[in-house]
Amino acid sequence: MKVLFFLCSFFLHLILANNETLKVRLNYSVFKFFSKDGHHVVDEEIPNITIPNITVPFSTSVGDGIVSTDVLKIEKFKTPDIEFELSEEGISWQSKYGAVKLNGLWAAQFTELVTVRDSGWLTAIASDIRMNISASVFELDGQPQIRIGNCSVEIVHLHVEIGGSVLSWLVNLFRSPLSSLLKDVIHSQACAATRGILIDQANQFLHDLPTHIDIGKNFYVDYSLLKNPISTRKYAEFDLSADIIYGETSKCHAINQKNWTKPAGKNTGMVTTWVSVSIPNCLIESAHNNSLVKIIISKDLPIVQSYLQTTCGIFSICIGKFFEKLRTSYPNQYIDLFFHTYSTPFFTFSKLNGVMLNMSLAVDLYINPMQKTSKNILARLIVETISDVEPYLEKSRIFGNIRNFTIETREDFSNIGDVSTRFLSTFSSILSMTAKQAVRSILALGIPIPSFDNVTLADTSRIDIFDDFVLLNVDLKYN
Repeated sequence: MKVLFFLCSFFLHLILANNETLKVRLNYSVFKFFSKDGHHVVDEEIPNITIPNITVPFSTSVGDGIVSTDVLKIEKFKTPDIEFELSEEGISWQSKYGAVKLNGLWAAQFTELVTVRDSGWLTAIASDIRMNISASVFELDGQPQIRIGNCSVEIVHLHVEIGGSVLSWLVNLFRSPLSSLLKDVIHSQACAATRGILIDQANQFLHDLPTHIDIGKNFYVDYSLLKNPISTRKYAEFDLSADIIYGETSKCHAINQKNWTKPAGKNTGMVTTWVSVSIPNCLIESAHNNSLVKIIISKDLPIVQSYLQTTCGIFSICIGKFFEKLRTSYPNQYIDLFFHTYSTPFFTFSKLNGVMLNMSLAVDLYINPMQKTSKNILARLIVETISDVEPYLEKSRIFGNIRNFTIETREDFSNIGDVSTRFLSTFSSILSMTAKQAVRSILALGIPIPSFDNVTLADTSRIDIFDDFVLLNVDLKYN
């Protein structure tokens, strides 16, 4: 049963809350995949089912009796083969070839002229147990819930062994009615457990799923299921919305674009997911608003130390060579370059151009150490970057590589003289290298794809780019 509610919740944690920004489709192939995993769940849950004690009256032409069982419990269970089916009404699954072994005690009494009593042990083995169950999934408080529809059970074979008695004639009197009632009990308990214990556990688990998900580096996702899922013969589909949270108070509400989804196509994975561009944009907007993208280039970095001097030799190159005021007002010192986002970065998703990240960085110049001179900005440069990003999946997370990278640098203001094109050309490598590192820090945030048990993403998983959204077709594998 946990297999079913896991399928309904597995990809909910992907969501990065009142309008649809992410659509998750569980294709039929993922149900086939997890039907194998059902063995682990059933093996764990079935032996915990409590079998009620039963009492059976019996009679003959010469007297009447009664037999009762005690401490009936499941000793062994053979996992059935499980097969899922989808329909417009919801999800159904069938199991066959399951078997269960019950052990317990019995006590009987029979009255003819006098009352005789006896007791002993019993073993019941039911084999080739076949179940057919239908269910539907609905939304409650923004969380998925499961409703069981029909449930039927067939026991093809039942063998009951009764021992411990010294009165074999007494056992023969109640063997048949007791076997028949045991079969009815197994019938009723199988569906009762599904409708009751297991479905209650499933719905409690689903309703208690955290809506505040930690995705790393103090970022969280608040998600909500917007409406009842859609079910067809080929898939079950969930529409969700999300807020990006940073820390305890910073919130960004992802807003979708009109007509932002397209058909899934023919070569779908086990799970197909449409991710609106608003989700990663919300993530980097939160990073900008909370000043998370920042890099300081100082004399502590040996490779650039000499370039940051305000005073240097006639044949040397340093920042002081380009600004007379640095040489005269701040001789024999060093400059700190403080890189940070200048305006909100944003992604664009395009079928023609792929994934592009546009980011404006401010580069503030301070006398080293910046911590002591932060109130005195000497100058500010603006570095406009455009990155051609290739998204990829690795270790259950979505990351991005920079394929092409361009920058344009201009002066915003300067209190130390004009910023010359010669200075910008000379320092272009430092500016470009650091700006690219700032972009990488954004891409390194990644978006986690949750795993379950020993399940991870298969190498056949892929990402396709469309206008305003990406389409993930994910296949799964066991570790």
